[in-house]
Amino acid sequence: MSDLEFIKSLKSYRDKYNRDRLPENIFLYRLFSKLESKQSIENKDIIIYFIGNQVYANYFQKNKDFYYCYYKIYSVLKSEFGLNRQKITRLIQGMVDDYLKLEIIYIELMNNSRMKQFC
Repeated sequence: MSDLEFIKSLKSYRDKYNRDRLPENIFLYRLFSKLESKQSIENKDIIIYFIGNQVYANYFQKNKDFYYCYYKIYSVLKSEFGLNRQKITRLIQGMVDDYLKLEIIYIELMNNSRMKQFC
């Protein structure tokens, strides 16, 4: 099943059973469980989270900043699940805490010109 088919089946489940945010959690869990990590060659402070050759997030260890991809994470949660920025940030924060076990102080989108190169 492709990721888009998976999203559609979760939306159908939510509509059928009126389960608020459960599909979003499952989507993020599935996504985060596929992530691999490596240290950046250019900057040893950055941990890159990726699937295949696609970058999904960066973690800056010194500042404890976590940047996630607008196009691959935020826009999907917004368009497919109808979540606002505050709910998306909370979901990502929870997944980073629970699944990646990272201490983060700041969480933000990779959508500015400086960060788009990674996403």
